[in-house]
Amino acid sequence: MWIFKFPITKLIGRWPEVAVALTRNMKPLRRRFIETEALYELSATIAGSDSSAMSQHSKLSVEQYYAEYPEHDRLNSARGQLEFERTKRIVQRFLPTPPAIVADVGGGTGPYSHWLASLGYETHLIEPSIQLVDICRNRMQSNPSQAMPRTVEIGDARSLWLGEASCDAVLMFGPLYHLTERDDRICALRESHRVLRSGGYAFAATITRVASFIDALCHDLLGDPAFLSIVEADIGTGQHRNPTNEILYFTDAFFHSRDEIRAEMEEAGFEVMAQLPIEGLGVLARDFDSFWSDPRKRSSLLEFLARIEGIEEVNGASTHYLSVGMKRLVPG
Repeated sequence: MWIFKFPITKLIGRWPEVAVALTRNMKPLRRRFIETEALYELSATIAGSDSSAMSQHSKLSVEQYYAEYPEHDRLNSARGQLEFERTKRIVQRFLPTPPAIVADVGGGTGPYSHWLASLGYETHLIEPSIQLVDICRNRMQSNPSQAMPRTVEIGDARSLWLGEASCDAVLMFGPLYHLTERDDRICALRESHRVLRSGGYAFAATITRVASFIDALCHDLLGDPAFLSIVEADIGTGQHRNPTNEILYFTDAFFHSRDEIRAEMEEAGFEVMAQLPIEGLGVLARDFDSFWSDPRKRSSLLEFLARIEGIEEVNGASTHYLSVGMKRLVPG
């Protein structure tokens, strides 16, 4: 895919170091213009699909959603705190010890990139939203002594600037639900596979088919006919669309079953090593902020969630899943 309209696009994927260097050395206004064109091309590609699954879109586009929703605060409040902590704990089971190179694809404002940088990893954040990249860059400028990503770039999960076999791990915490077409998700997964070294891991976060139903139960939305229609579509097809003006009902996305994401990862060349619920039954906790602020309760919750990961009967009750794929070792 061509991310930019300029000849620079011919460099991306083949000579990534040159392409990135060119944009880094540009004056800020010129760089911003190219990044805006990148976003335009990305949005047009996603919205331009002719498939029936994409014939209807949410009132808020993906970019509009992230421009208006405070994504930078999401993992610091309510159940987002559980998602963040559980994801970190699962990732640490598989990551090599630092120093190692991690690509944070669809990394948003950089919570995972900053966390891993603080542990000694070299992280490279790639994100399609200019709004979120700006927040990350501003944070880095405001806290120059803080551990931070090595690079933060506008980019597309389907066409990474990183070189072949250049990374020890790839985080995909967003692309696989915002790419609503299967072919696009396979393309993104193959790109992650390409940049991984043999034996490296890709961490693929997905939203489950029952996520909207869980939200309906947690936020008393079963009386809202518009949200019920969203829940029905999510469970039936996985194609999430929000026809309302309510930003909390999200934007265009695909909600996976575990079998679907496993099949997609295997088609892209990965050996799936684990598929684990992130929040699991933790979504049932009442008055979550108060609950989470109690160290003993928080510790017990995290301990029990880890212990029940292998109980199949309850594993489907989670809003997010994390599938871990390994790039097979090359014999010899």
